[in-house]
Amino acid sequence: MSLDRTFPYSLFEAPGLLGQIDRRPSRLSLDPSLAHSGMFDGAWWPRTRDLERELPALIIALRRRVGPVLHVSVERSAWDAAPGRVTVDGRVVRVNCFSSSLHTMGVGGGHQDHFLLLVVPPHTDATVARAAMACAARPGNSTPALRILTVRAALPPGTWPPPWPPPLPPAPQPLPPLPPLPH
Repeated sequence: MSLDRTFPYSLFEAPGLLGQIDRRPSRLSLDPSLAHSGMFDGAWWPRTRDLERELPALIIALRRRVGPVLHVSVERSAWDAAPGRVTVDGRVVRVNCFSSSLHTMGVGGGHQDHFLLLVVPPHTDATVARAAMACAARPGNSTPALRILTVRAALPPGTWPPPWPPPLPPAPQPLPPLPPLPH
């Protein structure tokens, strides 16, 4: 009698081996043209600050739209913990940390493709989050992340997005003419 010592899964695909993975669809919005014509190529609204749990759903959604994802770059302080890598469907994705912009994420794929996503904080009001995501995914957007996330909540409906760059103040008015010199 022989024993079957084969394991039905590869090491990285074994269910539960790497902990709970959130398989709900990712809240992702991308510029429909993917032409890199604006400051952002789209936006992502994670449900929690647990990057290891949130990234797999994002990577799966991105892979469907843009192809393979090889690495992501995140602001370390925006997350409870940042793993050095995550494994999604048997593929390892590197996670790099940087400290420059709290609300952005870089995504690198094959063929030298790089995408910049706005990251909407997890507990943002749904109306504000959807509007921010739509603004970031709009072709040709030029509004910085912090402005997208902070100004939206204070504006009345129908006035979003705000102009960027902001309009210049009125030009200085000319000085009145000098009085004539005495002779």
